[in-house]
Amino acid sequence: MLTYQTIPTPKPDVIGQRMEEEAVIVTAASGTVKVLNDVGARIWELADGQRTVADMAAIIATEYTVTPAQALADTLAFVDELIARGIFAAPAGQ
Repeated sequence: MLTYQTIPTPKPDVIGQRMEEEAVIVTAASGTVKVLNDVGARIWELADGQRTVADMAAIIATEYTVTPAQALADTLAFVDELIARGIFAAPAGQ
């Protein structure tokens, strides 16, 4: 189950490139392309296998005009979406 303490990472077959205020993410196996807005691209950058969802949300709250509570809820929902789409993975048991 996804929690605030989950540590998401991009799956090995996913390639991402930041361009200006967005990022383009490609899943190699399926060829699926997803374009992320500026905040989504920043979350993509922060998902380094070291930071929890809560850690990432705290950074988002300081870098964008959003409350910490809203950043936490939005980051959790976005990470959950990227896991469901096969873009992010979470360690087993998380």
